[in-house]
Amino acid sequence: MGAPTATPSALEFEDWHDQVCRLVPLKAGCADDTAAFAGTVESTTLGSVLLTTVSASEGFVERTRRQIRSDDVAVYKFGLQVGGTCVLEQDGRQAFLKPGDLAIYDTSRPYRISLAEDFRMTVAIFSRELVQLPRADLAEATAVRFPGSTGMFSLVAPLLAGLGRDVGPATTFTANHLGDAVVDLTTAAFAQLMQRSVDGESSASQQALLAGATKFIDEHLHDPDLSTQLIADAHFVSTRHLQKLFESQGTSVAARIRTRRLERCRHDLTAPQHRHVPIAAIGRRWGFSDAAHFSRLFRSTYGRSPREYRRDSVLAE
Repeated sequence: MGAPTATPSALEFEDWHDQVCRLVPLKAGCADDTAAFAGTVESTTLGSVLLTTVSASEGFVERTRRQIRSDDVAVYKFGLQVGGTCVLEQDGRQAFLKPGDLAIYDTSRPYRISLAEDFRMTVAIFSRELVQLPRADLAEATAVRFPGSTGMFSLVAPLLAGLGRDVGPATTFTANHLGDAVVDLTTAAFAQLMQRSVDGESSASQQALLAGATKFIDEHLHDPDLSTQLIADAHFVSTRHLQKLFESQGTSVAARIRTRRLERCRHDLTAPQHRHVPIAAIGRRWGFSDAAHFSRLFRSTYGRSPREYRRDSVLAE
């Protein structure tokens, strides 16, 4: 895994623009002549998370409705303001961010960030599918300033700050766990904000059912016939009741199965002991009987095909 360099070289505007557009198309501009522009982009991959620290002179970046395509990978960007200030705009809201503040935004909808001089932000970028919270609730939290000193955000802020300064040498296995920690803490912070626990607001019996169903899913991921009906039958409830229980957590039974299978495949693709196992065999091991379907799902979640993901993890070691 490659870590950000301590002293990145300043980029000319066009090169800087190309790098910040690496994941999704963006429009960017600077306040003065591009010849006077100074900016850097430092990125490292932590499993399912792309961690990027961006610095720039005064200017802006924005994602317009025209740039958003139906086949784009929908991701959240969760940013920690490190230096300077900026104004983030999305969904009719504006957040003025100063060092130590956090904010989230969604690439499936237009947004704009106006950058002040000496702007610097560390951004964790990850698939929306990894956040098991209602999207409608998170849509209400975009372009909102969250001080990094309050609540669960006081745990996320120093983690992002430390990772943004220097991840240091780490195996791909370690990097995967660091990425998982970022997503898990981010999810916990927003769950707390929404005043709901990750286990939901249900009764003790419903919590037990949810825990049992989730455990059953994890134990049967290898079964390509794993389904809502099979899980419901094993717990003596209707499929409708089971589905409503998972929907209260902002997901569905099928989505939970798919996410957990993809997570297992991702770990196997980077594990040294599985390096020579064919990719299709890894997919089958975790219930994906159709190799092409597996590859499409993996790319839509992690932004790279299984083959590219394995290759990049080997090159990074």
